[in-house]
Amino acid sequence: MTSSDLKSVLNFSSFRSEPDDPSAAWKKRFPGKRSVLFGVGRSSLSWQAIGKGGGTEDVETVRADPKEILTSSAASIKDKTDDGWCLVSMNTRYTISLENNLSRRPGSEELLKTNARSVLGGRYERGKLYAMTHNPETNSSLLVSFEEDQTRRAESMFREFGFRVGRICCGTYVLLRHALSVTNTSKGSDKPLSTLYVVLCEGAVCALVQDQDRWLELRSRTDVYDADISAVGDILAPFHARLAPEVGITLICDTPLSGVEEVLSSHFPGRAITDLSKPGLLAGLLTQN
Repeated sequence: MTSSDLKSVLNFSSFRSEPDDPSAAWKKRFPGKRSVLFGVGRSSLSWQAIGKGGGTEDVETVRADPKEILTSSAASIKDKTDDGWCLVSMNTRYTISLENNLSRRPGSEELLKTNARSVLGGRYERGKLYAMTHNPETNSSLLVSFEEDQTRRAESMFREFGFRVGRICCGTYVLLRHALSVTNTSKGSDKPLSTLYVVLCEGAVCALVQDQDRWLELRSRTDVYDADISAVGDILAPFHARLAPEVGITLICDTPLSGVEEVLSSHFPGRAITDLSKPGLLAGLLTQN
């Protein structure tokens, strides 16, 4: 054993996940390291610095072509990281759908990453990347898909400006999974939750109707809003007539969004709104898992 090997054992670094291991939690891959979360839109780029202890700075967003923004700002953003490591939330050109009877063989969610055809069958499309979440009580599932070329172009763009992409995800999908996990705490009881989940993430909107244990309807759109969030209400308004009077709304945003509760209240009068949003929420979820 060399002196460097001995040192790595003594300081526990030999037991840590490699930075390039995407299956490991971010906090295990980069303990005590600074990184940055990028949000990529159709014509916008946001970034949020993540400190050594996991704390976040305010989100900065610029409405312009992402590559143009990086041309002028990459150096100053990279200074907020250690070794240029970053996470990327793709907020445009993805699809989230509600599917039935997808394969639930043990390990199917992992197999989806390497052999999606064997899991999706006729739903599979060449050149796409997938992730899914099963409803544990019914045969329905959430399925998110990206164009593989899109993720490759994004990774290439950031690499061109000196960044190292450690994880690419759909921020809306991450937030929806989180909302489901923290609210469905009465599964199997006499009063399972019925609600309309509303997810907002940098211009993207996703709504999911849950009636007790069942997922009934999902609507997902990207590039819906920017500074003006009134369009959010127009997308969601048709759900009001289809919800039972006692059903409320569960709202979750990547970071608190001014005025959104007022917009929802105008289209869903009398319905209770539970807001799960908090500053740096998406960054926190991505770096803890």
